[in-house]
Amino acid sequence: MSAAGHKLVSFAYVVRRSPDDHREQSQEIRTSADGWRRVVMMWFPMTALRVVTLAPALLMSFFLTVVMCALVPPTLGLVAFLAAAGLLVTLALGQFEVPAIATLTRSRPATAAELQVMRPVLAELGGRSVGVDALFVRRRQGPSTPVAVAIADRAVVITPGLVDATYRGGVTAAEAAAAMTHAVGRRRLIRPRLELAVLAATTPWRLVVATFRGVGRAFAWLPFMRLAWTLRGVVGVICIVQSVAEGRAAPGILGGAVIALTYLVPAANRRIEARSEAAADRLVVSLGLGSVLAGLLRRHGHPMTLERLQRLETAVEQQPRPRLHLVHG
Repeated sequence: MSAAGHKLVSFAYVVRRSPDDHREQSQEIRTSADGWRRVVMMWFPMTALRVVTLAPALLMSFFLTVVMCALVPPTLGLVAFLAAAGLLVTLALGQFEVPAIATLTRSRPATAAELQVMRPVLAELGGRSVGVDALFVRRRQGPSTPVAVAIADRAVVITPGLVDATYRGGVTAAEAAAAMTHAVGRRRLIRPRLELAVLAATTPWRLVVATFRGVGRAFAWLPFMRLAWTLRGVVGVICIVQSVAEGRAAPGILGGAVIALTYLVPAANRRIEARSEAAADRLVVSLGLGSVLAGLLRRHGHPMTLERLQRLETAVEQQPRPRLHLVHG
């Protein structure tokens, strides 16, 4: 046998002889990595991340609303501004919840036929202590539309594709329940306050962002567009330095802050997404639906990291049931 073949046999022999040691080392490495990840997450509380993502949107939405009201006659602008403020207060008090959800999520309450199709799913959720009191179905479904989104108090918005797949048997009741449970788990971690009012308040800015994204996709074929966006940080630094040198620090700092937000807001959104996904996975696993959700995602080609796949397929340790022992007197 050659030296190379001898080394391969020796390596295979070691792997076969000590699988427990290998698993223990892998578990130790994963535990250490998880520990460091928790420490890093503690440096950025969820509240701080939410502030980073919501504060600019609220501020810009307020600015856009004021500008739009200023472009119309003064009386009409004042009436429109007071009407918008009154609507936000009404939503904050919990009124008009059903029409607000339908408008803000572009959905509608589920019909009687759709509720009949989803009744086994709702029963599955109820049996696992995941209550859903209101079910909404989106009017339109795009390629990136989430299958289920939990919103407001015990309401879930689902796609018509999920209803159709459940009806035709392409998705089982347990799989649909796992997807909806995952959506509930995301919201439980974030725990948004005044959710509908905040969504309504940030509508102007979200419309502007959607418009700019559409324009960006339309002109993405132009040369150097991606390079220019990548180098925006360099432009921000030059803007600040030049403004300070010319004695006009305020405009330069403002422009630099706007460019800095183009880095901070997406990073905060990615962090929130990662945390909410991990928390939702843990909820699904705790209810015994982890392997069901993993199979659903794998079957539909959803990209998953090995870490998430292992997290979903982790078996829930069953607590030993108490046994009764007869005492002979």
